[in-house]
Amino acid sequence: MEAAGSARRTQYEIRLPYARSDTLAAAFPELEAVQIDRSTTLLSGPIRDQAELHGLLMRIAGMGLEITEVRRKP
Repeated sequence: MEAAGSARRTQYEIRLPYARSDTLAAAFPELEAVQIDRSTTLLSGPIRDQAELHGLLMRIAGMGLEITEVRRKP
């Protein structure tokens, strides 16, 4: 049983077709931003629920950024 006030979080990875930059990383302080190749950044971290995931995806879209993949980690 979970303690009152705690929320189970699921790990997600969001792949963006851009090189990692300090600006990109600062835009998503709740996630780890790792450059995985010359032109791909992986944002990863815990997401509380679908509402939080959709909010994050809307923030990315609002910045005019493209998403190449969203994956829920097992």
